[in-house]
Amino acid sequence: MMDLDENRKIYHAWRVAILAERMSRKILPEYRTQIFYAGLLHDIGAISLKEHVIHYTDIEEHFKNPILLKHSEKSAQIVSEIGPLTIAANMIIEHHEYWDGRGYPKGLKGNNINLGAQILRIADTFDILARVKPPLDLNGVKTILFARRGSEFSDLMCELMIATLEEGNFFDEIMDEKRVSEMLPKAMRELPPFDLTACNIDIRNAVKVFAQVIDAKHSYTAGHSERVALYTYRLAKGMGLFEETAKKYEIAAYLHDAGKVAVPKSILDKPSALTLEEFKLMKRHPVYTMEIISMISELKDLVSVAGGHHERYDGRGYPDGASGENIPLGARIMAVADSFDAMTSFRPYQKTKSKDEAKKELIKNAGSQFDPKIVKVAVKVL
Repeated sequence: MMDLDENRKIYHAWRVAILAERMSRKILPEYRTQIFYAGLLHDIGAISLKEHVIHYTDIEEHFKNPILLKHSEKSAQIVSEIGPLTIAANMIIEHHEYWDGRGYPKGLKGNNINLGAQILRIADTFDILARVKPPLDLNGVKTILFARRGSEFSDLMCELMIATLEEGNFFDEIMDEKRVSEMLPKAMRELPPFDLTACNIDIRNAVKVFAQVIDAKHSYTAGHSERVALYTYRLAKGMGLFEETAKKYEIAAYLHDAGKVAVPKSILDKPSALTLEEFKLMKRHPVYTMEIISMISELKDLVSVAGGHHERYDGRGYPDGASGENIPLGARIMAVADSFDAMTSFRPYQKTKSKDEAKKELIKNAGSQFDPKIVKVAVKVL
């Protein structure tokens, strides 16, 4: 999710994770797994930025932007909710601290900075350098890293980074986005076994963490995913579906807007009507939702459910233009739940409706936008 940036993959979190884990083998081998996941999740608290965090290359920009200034703390807070990653959260909160004390959020200096956080800092910097056009060669990267010794990071971190980049073909591989996409799953498979004793195995708790991140992308949708999940569950139960099925649809609803992380914030928060081009971009978000969910093996049977919540009963929806019972039942239920919450919550582009007004709107659009059988249940249970 973090590596989707306005319709393209940028591999920032992936590259930082791969590089940080490789560096940790030399000085913190017992924390390889924690450092890897810290690298993957270090910027998750910055998802509500207008653009991805990689576009803010000067630390002075960070001090002027409240979202950036707080993102390492927000990231750590989200990650700390994943029981086994407490150590990773402690690394993440300090990943913008500078060796000379100019960083944030605590203004720490020298060896007072968590060693894992120091690794993340220089790996983060490397990814920014990897994006310079025309591309830098290894000597160019080394020159810039040497110039930042003693200020952004220590001599030890600089030497460790260069030694890692000089191993075999590693520099060429980590610079190549196609290779990065192949290296990440390989790195995950080779990580030491993870102690999951502190992990709550209820998948609903995991997707609630996802939902927090998704909803942070908007300025006005706090709690939207959780409410849609609740309404979806109520509708499924109201239709007499088995508890197991209702719970599965609830999980899909928590994740239904995951793909919106790839839609520009200017479009998501626009108070007026979208242009044709903007609407085309918006219509891509269910596709990205399906792409994200399909990467999670436990959730693969929910891909079309979560991705179909903008299909219409009359076939005029998106992304596939499916109609009637060709739309998965869970997606038809979620379409009603999603619309009901959109109508009864604040949106900059429309007046907030009361529950009774929203139900009248559902009835009005039964048979066209919505499955009429589901609308009948919605009027009773929502």
